[in-house]
Amino acid sequence: MAKSEHASAVTAIHGSDFESFAASTLFSQGWSVLYRALDWVSLNEFLQGLETQPDVLLISTDLEGIDPQSLHKLTNSGMRIFIFRKSDADLRQFPDSFAQPSVALELIAMIRGSMRRPMLRVSEPITQQTRAHVLAIAAAHAGAGCTSLSINIATELSLLAKKVLIIDANAISPAIAILLGQQGLNSAKSFQKIASNLWALEVTQENTAESIALLDTAKTEFDYIIIDSGVINELAQVLRGQRWTGEILVWVTSQADELWIIAKSNRVGVERVRKISQALSQNSMKPTISFVQAMSAPGKRGAIYDEAFLAGARTIGPKKILAYPADSRSIAMAENEQTSLYESNDRSLLRKSIASLAGEVGG
Repeated sequence: MAKSEHASAVTAIHGSDFESFAASTLFSQGWSVLYRALDWVSLNEFLQGLETQPDVLLISTDLEGIDPQSLHKLTNSGMRIFIFRKSDADLRQFPDSFAQPSVALELIAMIRGSMRRPMLRVSEPITQQTRAHVLAIAAAHAGAGCTSLSINIATELSLLAKKVLIIDANAISPAIAILLGQQGLNSAKSFQKIASNLWALEVTQENTAESIALLDTAKTEFDYIIIDSGVINELAQVLRGQRWTGEILVWVTSQADELWIIAKSNRVGVERVRKISQALSQNSMKPTISFVQAMSAPGKRGAIYDEAFLAGARTIGPKKILAYPADSRSIAMAENEQTSLYESNDRSLLRKSIASLAGEVGG
């Protein structure tokens, strides 16, 4: 069987209601459900006939013929497996099993998280009280101004005497350390204080796992977490765990409160907004979605692109559509001084506009 361009799954779930829920949830996210096994024998026969393993296997503890020893052998194949228990009584035989989720987003988040490690998950997701409001900012295309917006939103929030953490998760082109003249942000041992009420961390391929663990802790320690997610490309593939560069974005889909998509109001920006809106409509996630129209320009041509931008953004019913004006001079000045707009020119129109945007965070 040839490898499908879609993520693939196999279910081996006894209960028809839960199997239907799992299969329909996966299908709604663009997954291909290859087979529904009715018992352990048919599951093994199907898997043995495959040239390529499915991306994920969902099994219920009440599947006919299942036993811990046989399951252990299957997990040694490296396949990503989720075991869902019928009741807590099954924990004695299957201590690594999960309670059956009843909400689609919960199941999606569990599966996306598993894509980082090809192994049986060994613990239940732990719900803990969080303090931080998590905002991820991502660009629809290169050069949209994602990093600059992230830095200045974080700065404005820190000026309100809030404890703020900014994360550089732009794995391809990290720039926060460069733009602010900082060093050691990629140590992943702890967050580095870079200003009053402001800490920072840079995610790299080597420290991704440690950074995610730190993020989980940070949710209980900070008032705001601002994540520079860089450019979003091929969203579906990223959320299936096929790129290490997207691991923080996978975390964002289940842990963040808001996701802002920034794009310029020009031909490229309008086209990318249209495409990313389509991708977002096919991939559910926890954070609310808003669009930021970057560097909008006056004039007839600008008005045409503004209308097209709004039309593309509105297709998914975003929470907000925000905007701020073009001011390349203020941005260049801040970059040359390796500082924020507030410190470089606090009276500029751009700085005031972004301060206003910061007031939208959590609102």
